[in-house]
Amino acid sequence: MIWSLVILSLAGGAARLPGPPESGNPWDAALHAPPLAKWDSYWYHRIAVSGYDFSVKESENSVGFYPAYPLVVRGLTAVARTPTLWTGIALSLLFLLVALLAIGDLFLRREGEKVALAGVVSLLFFPTSFFLAAFYSESLFLLAAAGVFWASDRKRWLLAGLCAGVAALTRVNGFLLVLPLAWFLWAERRAGQPAAWARAAAKALPPALAGILAYPVYLWVRFGDPLLYFHSKAQGWGKRATAPWVPVANSGKGLLEWIRGRPPEYTLNFVLETASAVVFVWLTILIFRRGLFAESLYAGATLLLLLCSANLDGFPRFVLTLFPCFLPIGQALVLRPAFALAYALGGAGLGAFLLYRFVHWIIVA
Repeated sequence: MIWSLVILSLAGGAARLPGPPESGNPWDAALHAPPLAKWDSYWYHRIAVSGYDFSVKESENSVGFYPAYPLVVRGLTAVARTPTLWTGIALSLLFLLVALLAIGDLFLRREGEKVALAGVVSLLFFPTSFFLAAFYSESLFLLAAAGVFWASDRKRWLLAGLCAGVAALTRVNGFLLVLPLAWFLWAERRAGQPAAWARAAAKALPPALAGILAYPVYLWVRFGDPLLYFHSKAQGWGKRATAPWVPVANSGKGLLEWIRGRPPEYTLNFVLETASAVVFVWLTILIFRRGLFAESLYAGATLLLLLCSANLDGFPRFVLTLFPCFLPIGQALVLRPAFALAYALGGAGLGAFLLYRFVHWIIVA
Protein backbone atom coordinates (compact mmCIF):
# COMPACT_ATOMS: atom_id res chain seq x y z
CA MET A 1 0.00 0.00 0.00
CA ILE A 2 2.78 2.43 0.93
CA TRP A 3 4.70 1.59 -2.25
CA SER A 4 1.56 2.21 -4.34
CA LEU A 5 0.93 5.60 -2.75
CA VAL A 6 4.57 6.59 -3.25
CA ILE A 7 4.54 5.61 -6.93
CA LEU A 8 1.23 7.40 -7.58
CA SER A 9 2.49 10.49 -5.77
CA LEU A 10 5.82 10.48 -7.61
CA ALA A 11 4.06 10.07 -10.95
CA GLY A 12 1.68 12.93 -10.16
CA GLY A 13 4.55 15.13 -9.02
CA ALA A 14 6.64 14.28 -12.08
CA ALA A 15 3.75 15.27 -14.36
CA ARG A 16 3.75 18.73 -12.78
CA LEU A 17 7.47 19.26 -13.25
CA PRO A 18 8.78 20.93 -16.39
CA GLY A 19 10.07 18.38 -18.84
CA PRO A 20 11.04 17.90 -22.45
CA PRO A 21 8.39 18.65 -25.06
CA GLU A 22 5.53 16.20 -25.22
CA SER A 23 5.54 13.72 -28.06
CA GLY A 24 2.43 15.40 -29.41
CA ASN A 25 0.45 12.21 -29.05
CA PRO A 26 -3.17 13.29 -29.63
CA TRP A 27 -4.44 10.36 -27.55
CA ASP A 28 -2.78 11.78 -24.44
CA ALA A 29 -4.08 15.28 -25.06
CA ALA A 30 -7.59 14.10 -25.88
CA LEU A 31 -8.08 11.76 -22.94
CA HIS A 32 -6.07 13.59 -20.28
CA ALA A 33 -4.38 10.31 -19.50
CA PRO A 34 -3.06 9.78 -15.97
CA PRO A 35 0.73 9.96 -15.59
CA LEU A 36 0.98 6.17 -15.39
CA ALA A 37 -0.84 5.65 -18.69
CA LYS A 38 1.68 6.32 -21.44
CA TRP A 39 3.09 4.55 -24.50
CA ASP A 40 1.68 1.00 -24.69
CA SER A 41 -1.21 2.10 -22.49
CA TYR A 42 -2.65 3.60 -25.67
CA TRP A 43 -3.02 0.16 -27.21
CA TYR A 44 -4.43 -1.48 -24.10
CA HIS A 45 -6.94 1.35 -23.77
CA ARG A 46 -7.88 1.09 -27.42
CA ILE A 47 -8.54 -2.66 -27.10
CA ALA A 48 -10.49 -2.15 -23.86
CA VAL A 49 -12.72 0.48 -25.49
CA SER A 50 -13.00 -0.61 -29.12
CA GLY A 51 -11.70 -4.16 -29.39
CA TYR A 52 -9.24 -5.30 -32.05
CA ASP A 53 -8.75 -4.06 -35.57
CA PHE A 54 -6.07 -4.45 -38.20
CA SER A 55 -4.99 -2.47 -41.24
CA VAL A 56 -2.13 -3.37 -43.57
CA LYS A 57 -1.67 0.36 -44.17
CA GLU A 58 -0.66 0.92 -40.53
CA SER A 59 2.79 -0.04 -39.30
CA GLU A 60 1.50 -0.60 -35.75
CA ASN A 61 -1.76 -2.34 -34.89
CA SER A 62 -3.66 -3.35 -31.77
CA VAL A 63 -3.27 -7.05 -32.63
CA GLY A 64 0.30 -6.69 -31.36
CA PHE A 65 -1.01 -6.85 -27.77
CA TYR A 66 -2.53 -9.83 -25.99
CA PRO A 67 -6.13 -9.55 -24.73
CA ALA A 68 -6.38 -10.63 -21.07
CA TYR A 69 -5.52 -7.33 -19.37
CA PRO A 70 -7.60 -4.97 -21.56
CA LEU A 71 -10.56 -7.35 -21.50
CA VAL A 72 -10.51 -7.54 -17.69
CA VAL A 73 -10.37 -3.74 -17.60
CA ARG A 74 -13.22 -3.54 -20.08
CA GLY A 75 -15.37 -5.91 -18.04
CA LEU A 76 -14.86 -4.11 -14.73
CA THR A 77 -15.37 -0.71 -16.34
CA ALA A 78 -18.67 -1.84 -17.81
CA VAL A 79 -19.88 -3.13 -14.43
CA ALA A 80 -18.54 -0.37 -12.18
CA ARG A 81 -19.04 2.52 -14.64
CA THR A 82 -15.60 3.88 -13.77
CA PRO A 83 -13.01 5.63 -15.98
CA THR A 84 -11.15 3.08 -18.07
CA LEU A 85 -7.60 4.27 -17.41
CA TRP A 86 -7.96 4.68 -13.65
CA THR A 87 -9.77 1.37 -13.45
CA GLY A 88 -6.84 -0.30 -15.17
CA ILE A 89 -4.33 1.32 -12.82
CA ALA A 90 -6.37 0.23 -9.80
CA LEU A 91 -6.50 -3.32 -11.18
CA SER A 92 -2.74 -3.30 -11.76
CA LEU A 93 -2.18 -2.37 -8.11
CA LEU A 94 -4.62 -5.05 -6.96
CA PHE A 95 -2.96 -7.71 -9.13
CA LEU A 96 0.41 -6.60 -7.78
CA LEU A 97 -0.71 -6.93 -4.17
CA VAL A 98 -1.95 -10.49 -4.66
CA ALA A 99 1.14 -11.37 -6.69
CA LEU A 100 3.44 -10.11 -3.93
CA LEU A 101 1.58 -12.20 -1.34
CA ALA A 102 2.03 -15.30 -3.50
CA ILE A 103 5.70 -14.51 -4.23
CA GLY A 104 6.41 -13.82 -0.58
CA ASP A 105 4.86 -17.16 0.38
CA LEU A 106 6.91 -18.97 -2.28
CA PHE A 107 10.12 -17.33 -1.10
CA LEU A 108 9.22 -18.12 2.51
CA ARG A 109 8.87 -21.82 1.71
CA ARG A 110 12.28 -21.83 0.02
CA GLU A 111 14.52 -19.54 2.07
CA GLY A 112 12.82 -18.29 5.24
CA GLU A 113 11.14 -15.11 6.42
CA LYS A 114 14.01 -12.60 6.17
CA VAL A 115 15.02 -13.57 2.65
CA ALA A 116 11.37 -13.73 1.56
CA LEU A 117 10.74 -10.17 2.70
CA ALA A 118 14.01 -8.95 1.19
CA GLY A 119 13.20 -10.65 -2.12
CA VAL A 120 9.82 -8.95 -2.36
CA VAL A 121 11.39 -5.60 -1.42
CA SER A 122 14.08 -6.05 -4.08
CA LEU A 123 11.36 -6.42 -6.71
CA LEU A 124 9.62 -3.24 -5.58
CA PHE A 125 12.91 -1.31 -5.55
CA PHE A 126 13.92 -2.46 -9.02
CA PRO A 127 14.22 0.71 -11.15
CA THR A 128 11.44 -0.17 -13.59
CA SER A 129 9.01 -1.49 -10.96
CA PHE A 130 6.68 1.47 -11.52
CA PHE A 131 5.39 -0.40 -14.60
CA LEU A 132 3.66 -2.72 -12.14
CA ALA A 133 1.43 0.21 -11.17
CA ALA A 134 0.89 1.48 -14.71
CA PHE A 135 -1.86 0.84 -17.25
CA TYR A 136 0.18 -2.11 -18.49
CA SER A 137 -0.21 -5.89 -18.31
CA GLU A 138 2.89 -6.52 -16.16
CA SER A 139 1.07 -6.96 -12.84
CA LEU A 140 -1.50 -9.38 -14.23
CA PHE A 141 1.22 -11.45 -15.85
CA LEU A 142 3.29 -11.40 -12.65
CA LEU A 143 0.26 -12.65 -10.71
CA ALA A 144 -0.48 -15.41 -13.21
CA ALA A 145 3.15 -16.55 -13.30
CA ALA A 146 3.45 -16.60 -9.52
CA GLY A 147 0.10 -18.38 -9.35
CA VAL A 148 1.43 -21.29 -11.41
CA PHE A 149 4.22 -21.89 -8.89
CA TRP A 150 2.08 -21.22 -5.82
CA ALA A 151 -0.69 -23.58 -6.92
CA SER A 152 1.74 -26.27 -8.10
CA ASP A 153 3.52 -26.14 -4.74
CA ARG A 154 0.20 -27.02 -3.11
CA LYS A 155 -0.85 -29.53 -5.79
CA ARG A 156 -3.84 -27.40 -6.76
CA TRP A 157 -3.51 -28.43 -10.35
CA LEU A 158 -6.63 -26.89 -11.79
CA LEU A 159 -5.65 -23.49 -10.37
CA ALA A 160 -2.11 -23.94 -11.69
CA GLY A 161 -3.44 -24.68 -15.17
CA LEU A 162 -5.83 -21.73 -15.06
CA CYS A 163 -2.98 -19.42 -14.04
CA ALA A 164 -0.86 -20.73 -16.92
CA GLY A 165 -3.79 -20.12 -19.28
CA VAL A 166 -4.24 -16.56 -18.02
CA ALA A 167 -0.51 -15.91 -18.43
CA ALA A 168 -0.68 -17.20 -22.01
CA LEU A 169 -3.57 -14.81 -22.70
CA THR A 170 -1.73 -11.87 -21.13
CA ARG A 171 1.64 -11.89 -22.89
CA VAL A 172 3.14 -13.91 -25.72
CA ASN A 173 5.75 -15.50 -23.45
CA GLY A 174 3.00 -16.81 -21.18
CA PHE A 175 3.08 -20.17 -22.95
CA LEU A 176 6.46 -20.74 -21.29
CA LEU A 177 4.71 -21.23 -17.95
CA VAL A 178 3.80 -24.69 -19.26
CA LEU A 179 7.46 -25.64 -18.78
CA PRO A 180 7.58 -25.28 -14.97
CA LEU A 181 4.05 -26.69 -14.79
CA ALA A 182 5.24 -29.77 -16.69
CA TRP A 183 8.24 -29.99 -14.35
CA PHE A 184 5.98 -30.04 -11.31
CA LEU A 185 3.76 -32.67 -12.94
CA TRP A 186 6.81 -34.78 -13.77
CA ALA A 187 7.90 -34.55 -10.14
CA GLU A 188 4.47 -35.85 -9.19
CA ARG A 189 4.97 -38.80 -11.54
CA ARG A 190 8.42 -39.52 -10.14
CA ALA A 191 6.93 -39.63 -6.67
CA GLY A 192 5.49 -42.98 -7.69
CA GLN A 193 1.84 -42.02 -7.91
CA PRO A 194 0.82 -42.62 -11.54
CA ALA A 195 -2.90 -42.33 -10.87
CA ALA A 196 -2.42 -39.06 -9.01
CA TRP A 197 -0.19 -37.80 -11.82
CA ALA A 198 -2.77 -38.60 -14.46
CA ARG A 199 -5.47 -36.77 -12.52
CA ALA A 200 -3.16 -33.78 -12.00
CA ALA A 201 -2.28 -33.58 -15.69
CA ALA A 202 -5.95 -33.86 -16.67
CA LYS A 203 -6.73 -30.88 -14.45
CA ALA A 204 -3.74 -28.65 -15.25
CA LEU A 205 -2.97 -29.08 -18.93
CA PRO A 206 -6.34 -28.39 -20.67
CA PRO A 207 -6.82 -24.83 -19.31
CA ALA A 208 -3.15 -24.07 -19.94
CA LEU A 209 -3.33 -25.26 -23.55
CA ALA A 210 -6.64 -23.46 -24.05
CA GLY A 211 -5.03 -20.21 -22.96
CA ILE A 212 -2.11 -20.75 -25.33
CA LEU A 213 -4.34 -21.42 -28.34
CA ALA A 214 -7.11 -18.90 -27.69
CA TYR A 215 -5.54 -15.74 -29.13
CA PRO A 216 -3.98 -17.34 -32.25
CA VAL A 217 -7.32 -19.04 -32.98
CA TYR A 218 -9.11 -15.71 -32.56
CA LEU A 219 -6.69 -14.02 -34.98
CA TRP A 220 -7.19 -16.87 -37.44
CA VAL A 221 -10.98 -16.65 -37.28
CA ARG A 222 -11.16 -12.84 -37.25
CA PHE A 223 -8.31 -11.88 -39.59
CA GLY A 224 -7.34 -15.12 -41.33
CA ASP A 225 -3.83 -15.31 -39.87
CA PRO A 226 -3.06 -17.15 -36.60
CA LEU A 227 0.45 -15.63 -36.62
CA LEU A 228 -0.75 -12.07 -37.12
CA TYR A 229 0.63 -11.06 -33.69
CA PHE A 230 4.16 -11.93 -34.80
CA HIS A 231 3.76 -10.30 -38.20
CA SER A 232 2.49 -7.13 -36.51
CA LYS A 233 5.41 -7.08 -34.07
CA ALA A 234 7.90 -7.53 -36.90
CA GLN A 235 6.33 -4.77 -38.98
CA GLY A 236 5.73 -2.14 -36.30
CA TRP A 237 8.15 -2.87 -33.49
CA GLY A 238 11.10 -4.57 -35.17
CA LYS A 239 10.58 -7.78 -33.18
CA ARG A 240 11.38 -10.82 -35.32
CA ALA A 241 12.87 -14.24 -34.76
CA THR A 242 16.68 -14.25 -34.73
CA ALA A 243 19.46 -16.29 -33.21
CA PRO A 244 20.00 -15.36 -29.53
CA TRP A 245 23.52 -14.12 -30.22
CA VAL A 246 22.30 -11.44 -32.66
CA PRO A 247 21.22 -8.87 -30.01
CA VAL A 248 24.26 -9.86 -27.94
CA ALA A 249 26.53 -9.14 -30.90
CA ASN A 250 24.71 -5.86 -31.58
CA SER A 251 25.19 -4.79 -27.97
CA GLY A 252 28.87 -5.67 -28.23
CA LYS A 253 29.23 -3.58 -31.37
CA GLY A 254 27.43 -0.70 -29.67
CA LEU A 255 29.79 -0.90 -26.71
CA LEU A 256 32.85 -0.87 -28.97
CA GLU A 257 31.50 2.13 -30.86
CA TRP A 258 30.93 3.89 -27.56
CA ILE A 259 34.51 3.22 -26.47
CA ARG A 260 35.67 4.70 -29.77
CA GLY A 261 33.79 7.90 -29.00
CA ARG A 262 30.48 7.24 -30.76
CA PRO A 263 27.91 6.65 -28.00
CA PRO A 264 24.56 5.01 -28.84
CA GLU A 265 21.67 7.27 -29.80
CA TYR A 266 19.74 6.28 -26.66
CA THR A 267 22.65 5.84 -24.27
CA LEU A 268 20.66 5.32 -21.07
CA ASN A 269 18.35 2.78 -22.69
CA PHE A 270 21.35 0.95 -24.13
CA VAL A 271 22.98 0.69 -20.70
CA LEU A 272 19.78 -0.43 -18.98
CA GLU A 273 18.93 -3.02 -21.62
CA THR A 274 22.42 -4.51 -21.73
CA ALA A 275 22.82 -4.50 -17.96
CA SER A 276 19.39 -6.11 -17.44
CA ALA A 277 20.22 -8.90 -19.87
CA VAL A 278 23.59 -9.65 -18.26
CA VAL A 279 22.35 -9.44 -14.66
CA PHE A 280 19.27 -11.61 -15.16
CA VAL A 281 21.16 -14.27 -17.07
CA TRP A 282 23.51 -14.44 -14.08
CA LEU A 283 20.63 -14.53 -11.61
CA THR A 284 19.06 -17.39 -13.58
CA ILE A 285 22.31 -19.32 -13.29
CA LEU A 286 22.30 -18.67 -9.54
CA ILE A 287 18.79 -20.01 -9.00
CA PHE A 288 19.65 -23.06 -11.11
CA ARG A 289 22.73 -23.73 -8.96
CA ARG A 290 20.51 -23.50 -5.87
CA GLY A 291 18.44 -26.38 -7.21
CA LEU A 292 15.36 -24.34 -8.11
CA PHE A 293 14.92 -26.11 -11.42
CA ALA A 294 11.33 -25.12 -12.20
CA GLU A 295 12.13 -21.47 -11.46
CA SER A 296 15.32 -21.50 -13.54
CA LEU A 297 13.45 -23.25 -16.38
CA TYR A 298 10.89 -20.44 -16.47
CA ALA A 299 13.47 -17.65 -16.20
CA GLY A 300 15.92 -19.22 -18.65
CA ALA A 301 13.29 -19.95 -21.29
CA THR A 302 11.92 -16.40 -21.01
CA LEU A 303 15.37 -14.85 -21.36
CA LEU A 304 16.12 -17.06 -24.36
CA LEU A 305 12.86 -15.98 -26.02
CA LEU A 306 13.67 -12.33 -25.37
CA LEU A 307 17.15 -12.77 -26.81
CA CYS A 308 15.64 -14.35 -29.93
CA SER A 309 13.53 -11.27 -30.74
CA ALA A 310 16.19 -9.28 -32.68
CA ASN A 311 16.81 -6.56 -30.08
CA LEU A 312 16.84 -5.85 -26.36
CA ASP A 313 14.06 -3.24 -26.47
CA GLY A 314 11.91 -3.45 -23.34
CA PHE A 315 14.29 -5.81 -21.52
CA PRO A 316 14.41 -3.76 -18.27
CA ARG A 317 10.61 -4.00 -18.09
CA PHE A 318 10.16 -7.59 -19.21
CA VAL A 319 12.48 -8.96 -16.52
CA LEU A 320 10.12 -7.64 -13.82
CA THR A 321 7.99 -10.75 -14.20
CA LEU A 322 10.97 -13.08 -13.65
CA PHE A 323 10.20 -13.09 -9.95
CA PRO A 324 12.41 -16.11 -9.08
CA CYS A 325 15.46 -14.02 -10.00
CA PHE A 326 14.72 -11.67 -7.12
CA LEU A 327 15.26 -14.46 -4.59
CA PRO A 328 19.09 -14.39 -4.84
CA ILE A 329 18.93 -10.59 -4.73
CA GLY A 330 16.97 -10.90 -1.49
CA GLN A 331 19.61 -13.26 -0.11
CA ALA A 332 22.33 -10.74 -0.95
CA LEU A 333 20.37 -7.94 0.71
CA VAL A 334 20.14 -9.96 3.93
CA LEU A 335 23.80 -11.02 3.95
CA ARG A 336 25.35 -7.69 2.88
CA PRO A 337 23.92 -4.56 4.55
CA ALA A 338 26.12 -2.29 2.43
CA PHE A 339 24.72 -3.84 -0.74
CA ALA A 340 21.20 -3.49 0.67
CA LEU A 341 21.72 0.24 1.22
CA ALA A 342 23.24 0.73 -2.23
CA TYR A 343 20.44 -1.27 -3.87
CA ALA A 344 17.73 0.72 -2.08
CA LEU A 345 19.24 4.12 -2.83
CA GLY A 346 20.26 3.26 -6.37
CA GLY A 347 16.99 1.55 -7.23
CA ALA A 348 14.84 4.32 -5.77
CA GLY A 349 16.89 7.09 -7.35
CA LEU A 350 17.10 5.56 -10.81
CA GLY A 351 13.47 4.48 -10.59
CA ALA A 352 12.32 8.03 -9.83
CA PHE A 353 14.37 9.34 -12.75
CA LEU A 354 12.97 6.73 -15.16
CA LEU A 355 9.46 7.43 -13.92
CA TYR A 356 9.97 11.13 -14.64
CA ARG A 357 11.07 10.31 -18.18
CA PHE A 358 8.19 7.89 -18.70
CA VAL A 359 5.63 10.45 -17.55
CA HIS A 360 7.06 12.94 -20.06
CA TRP A 361 6.81 10.52 -22.99
CA ILE A 362 10.42 9.39 -23.14
CA ILE A 363 10.91 5.68 -23.81
CA VAL A 364 12.60 3.96 -20.88
CA ALA A 365 11.66 0.27 -21.42
